[in-house]
Amino acid sequence: MVVGIDRDGVINEWKNVIARYEDVKFIPGSLEAIKKLRLKGHRVVLFADQPNISKGMLSDQDVHNVMQFMMNEFGNAGIQSIDGFYYNQSDSSSDVYAKPNTGMMRRAQNEMGLTWKSGYYVGDAIEDVKMAQKMGATPILVRTGKGATTEKKIKTGIGKEPIQVFDSLLDFVNSL
Repeated sequence: MVVGIDRDGVINEWKNVIARYEDVKFIPGSLEAIKKLRLKGHRVVLFADQPNISKGMLSDQDVHNVMQFMMNEFGNAGIQSIDGFYYNQSDSSSDVYAKPNTGMMRRAQNEMGLTWKSGYYVGDAIEDVKMAQKMGATPILVRTGKGATTEKKIKTGIGKEPIQVFDSLLDFVNSL
């Protein structure tokens, strides 16, 4: 099974611009959750919404440096690997990679031979839920990051299926 995870707000605390490793503050239990997923044999793909690149507030190199720091921290936490990391560079509705468009998930599917229809996507924003639904993945909303605010918005419903909500990534992983 594959589990897609939104990085900012689910693994690390959400902040508008995360350009340096000093900006990364891991959400309690998030590294343990990823480790548990990997130990259970699940595929893990991380996604990050990075529209500040197109706004000139962040560079590709900044994203790579932060992700390299995070990978080192993953290793220190006993996470030997993840399957992939994808990010977008704008929030333009015409950008196929910008959430809630499915370009990032489609690219991961094509490059890694994934099947999202039997997988999950864990996020904290309405765009995460919509992207998962469009790809046929089961959307999971966590209350970390923007999740508590998003939960109030989805009470009115998005699509036909109810959205599962958990306090954190670790709570979701423990439910599997």
